[in-house]
Amino acid sequence: MYMMDHTGMSQKRWDEVVGAIEELAPDYDRINSLITFGMADKWRREVASKAGPDDVVLEIGSGPGSFARRLDSKQVYCLEPSRSLVELSRSVVDGDRTTLLQGLGERVPLAEGSVDKVFCVFSFRDFLDKPAGVSEILRVLKEGGQAFIVDVAKPPPGPWAKLMEMHVKHVVPRLARVAVTPAAYQRLARDPYRTFVDTYEAFGSTNVYEDLLRRKGFEQVGTEFLKLKGATMTRGSKPWTSTSS
Repeated sequence: MYMMDHTGMSQKRWDEVVGAIEELAPDYDRINSLITFGMADKWRREVASKAGPDDVVLEIGSGPGSFARRLDSKQVYCLEPSRSLVELSRSVVDGDRTTLLQGLGERVPLAEGSVDKVFCVFSFRDFLDKPAGVSEILRVLKEGGQAFIVDVAKPPPGPWAKLMEMHVKHVVPRLARVAVTPAAYQRLARDPYRTFVDTYEAFGSTNVYEDLLRRKGFEQVGTEFLKLKGATMTRGSKPWTSTSS
């Protein structure tokens, strides 16, 4: 069985990735702020603005709640496979509006057509099975609802793609070591940011995921760069199957 590619990864490899994320969880926001030169939270705020106050929102791969706490929607569902990350997020999200769920993006425990917006913020590259995940996103969206896939920029081959690859491979691991305290680094069983490099290398460029969204039935698919072009946001809409009279 393949270990990892742009469609997903083996169960064993996925377990290793989840384990690495759990190890980093206490230092997650500090590390991400440093390796993105302070842009990670600005990107989250920019993306969160796509959800309105009347929307029902699902975030898949919600981690320690770093994005969900930026949402101001009437109902937010956070779906996260790691039990420890679900528990960690309880202290940062709005408990009155937010429902925390443990589960996989490939099997969303929500009814068909139940949410207005779905967000995968720095999590889609870690899906076990990306085509299955996109099918689930389409299923739970209401007609006209939108999906947003946000991740570190991986443009099509060219100078910008080379620059991003150099940053991820050579700069990110070194900055991560600076962000993690010596005591915390001793706690880690391995270098967990090695998995970040691996998943970034396997992650497809934006046109790969645009094609995947279209094949699964999304319309109005497109990608835009976020501030400073360090991250991208790929979006698509669920088609309307009926017209109002």
